[in-house]
Amino acid sequence: MSSKHLIYIILTALLFISCSNDNDTPVAADTNITDSVLIEINKLRATGCKCGADDMPPVPALVSNSILAKTAIDYAHDMNTRDFFSHISPEGISPIQRAATAGYTGKYVGEVIARNYNTPAEVVIGWKNSQDHCKAMMSSTYIEMGTGKSGNIWVVNLGK
Repeated sequence: MSSKHLIYIILTALLFISCSNDNDTPVAADTNITDSVLIEINKLRATGCKCGADDMPPVPALVSNSILAKTAIDYAHDMNTRDFFSHISPEGISPIQRAATAGYTGKYVGEVIARNYNTPAEVVIGWKNSQDHCKAMMSSTYIEMGTGKSGNIWVVNLGK
């Protein structure tokens, strides 16, 4: 065997070793998808929309907030791993309590949640078709947001 061939085999083996997962645990699928969801929600906010029977006028665009994004990611992960789906955790913790624990100092926090959507555009349409979620997205009370996704669960935390 030539020395070039031996070096190639060693380098290939090292590549596979360095890319393997030592404990065979899956890589977390929890993600911050704030930017893509923010674009979709701000499209609605810019034009206004109908939430149920109510006409919602245009409102100012939301901006991204990293603390709200972390809160959303963590809560999406919690719902996904513990297999529940609710704005209130099994321990009775609300969205504003979760945000405050993460360091958010705003006075208002709202939340929209969804599951089984594939894209940011689809999930925002789903929320638009739910009167309460639509009104939350269109509320001028909120000025910032963060979004998280884990598995098939989406969470948006809105705040001011």
